[in-house]
Amino acid sequence: MRRFDRRWWRAVALGAALAIAGAGIFGGLFALSGLYNVAASREHFAITNAIIRLTLTRSVETRSMGVEVPDLSDERLAALGARHFAVGCVPCHASPGSKQNPIVAEMYPAPPPLTEAAEKWDSEELFWIVKHGLKFTGMPSWPALERDDEIWALVAFLERLPASDAEDYAALAGGQGEGDDTSLDFGDGEGMTEALCESCHGNADARPVHPLAPALAGQKQAYLLRALEEYADGKRPSGMMQTIATALAHDELARLAGHYAQATSSAAPVGNPDVLAIARGEQIARNGVREDDVPACLACHGEGTSAQFPRLDGLAPEYISTQLSLFRDGVRQRSTYSAIMKPIADRLTERQISDLAAYFSSLPRQPGTAFLRPEGAR
Repeated sequence: MRRFDRRWWRAVALGAALAIAGAGIFGGLFALSGLYNVAASREHFAITNAIIRLTLTRSVETRSMGVEVPDLSDERLAALGARHFAVGCVPCHASPGSKQNPIVAEMYPAPPPLTEAAEKWDSEELFWIVKHGLKFTGMPSWPALERDDEIWALVAFLERLPASDAEDYAALAGGQGEGDDTSLDFGDGEGMTEALCESCHGNADARPVHPLAPALAGQKQAYLLRALEEYADGKRPSGMMQTIATALAHDELARLAGHYAQATSSAAPVGNPDVLAIARGEQIARNGVREDDVPACLACHGEGTSAQFPRLDGLAPEYISTQLSLFRDGVRQRSTYSAIMKPIADRLTERQISDLAAYFSSLPRQPGTAFLRPEGAR
């Protein structure tokens, strides 16, 4: 009986192997024959579509497991995501109130409207798709895979998109959603580009849309130009800024750096200051932390220092903390002065980073003045 069972299983195994080999040979011959029509004007077979959809859905569900979703309730975060959507996503996916480019619409598969994306996918699944893209669909991965913070901004916006009409979208996107234009057009560079920059970074009358977008008014010209060049070259990862910087000629980058270096802002420091944190941060900024080999921040970032080192006064605390974390995590390792900043960021504790951010953010941005002790600090 056992001998019969072994023979039966061997026959089954042999039959399965032959079937698999036959299917492989047939598939290879079919592919080599050129009989399958790969034209975008012809849809897949129904069974092919079903297999692709099942594979895609299960892959996204499986690979997004374990993704931790942060708090996406901040409207400022969604507004930042909307600004990028208007520049980086609308050209393919269109937006409420705009029409899809007819050439893009003839892609196969055509990029779908994203107004229902949040209803089809959970937050972690949207995050995974935006970050990694999808093979054979034309959906690219995020240009800077290290910048999860930027990706979550776009997810926060996508979750609000189903409930947004054209007017809601235009307001959230800072006016960039008005009309039917779906192209990345910087016009003549005079005014059009500034309007695009100011929609995120603010101006004399408006704060930046979110702390991840720093205020630019009064920043050093040489630093601004270098930052833009590093974004354009991919040396400073940012899926949002690389999209803009690579679309501009070098002369335009230089003009923008000069424009914002001369600009002024009347915006006052944000929030309720933590006086003790500001005092601790000032101590580190002025004197460093000798026992941990942390130099004084103002030695490079103070008044009268190199034009290559950015001013930190008046920047949002979240922005300062994020940049120090990016240095510490090696995300900015290709930027010009990473060799200086990474060892320092490595030696700072989370509280020290928070204290430094509190101190510098409490200082009003006043071009030409030294860094002063903020009122109320002891």
